[in-house]
Amino acid sequence: MQFCGWCGSEIPLRRQTVNVHSGRHVFGVPPATGLLVVGGLLLGVSVALLATGHWIVGVVLLVAALFLLSGFPQIARRPGESPVARHAVRSYDGVRARAGATIDSIAIRASARKRLGELDSDLAQLREARARGIAELGEAAFREDESEVARLRGDVQTADAAIESKERERAEVEAETEEKIDTTRTAAAPTERVVPDEQPPD
Repeated sequence: MQFCGWCGSEIPLRRQTVNVHSGRHVFGVPPATGLLVVGGLLLGVSVALLATGHWIVGVVLLVAALFLLSGFPQIARRPGESPVARHAVRSYDGVRARAGATIDSIAIRASARKRLGELDSDLAQLREARARGIAELGEAAFREDESEVARLRGDVQTADAAIESKERERAEVEAETEEKIDTTRTAAAPTERVVPDEQPPD
């Protein structure tokens, strides 16, 4: 309550509501940053202990460090966290995306390798059958056995068509594999912010 210095009458006060928003801090440090620092310290100490033969304490600290660091990305994505935490979680997301793309690429290549192996086996059998048919065709032609020549010529032509089909399928598998890997890598690549050029004034 306040009073006028001249007449002594009461001066009404206007009340204002001020909303103060403050992020959660622990000892002045945002939670995500503190979690990252503590987790990193525990990780470094645990590695040092394991390297020097202190297995039990080292394993305990390593488990604690991994537990703390596993919760870091979720906390760092909350609004109000420090730039260090946001930068760290972006780096973490990038590493995780690239690791996932690498694993997917390995799986894609493994599946393609299996299919290509099957096609190569089929091609080897078809080429062997064609070579055998060519040899028999030459012998039949030497004997002037027209019916056998016609039959063997048909077998060789069938083998040629099958070989051509298998080779075409093999090329398609290779092209599809590379396309899938390129798509996976593109999806995991970091996005770039493109700033358009300023238009010159008229």
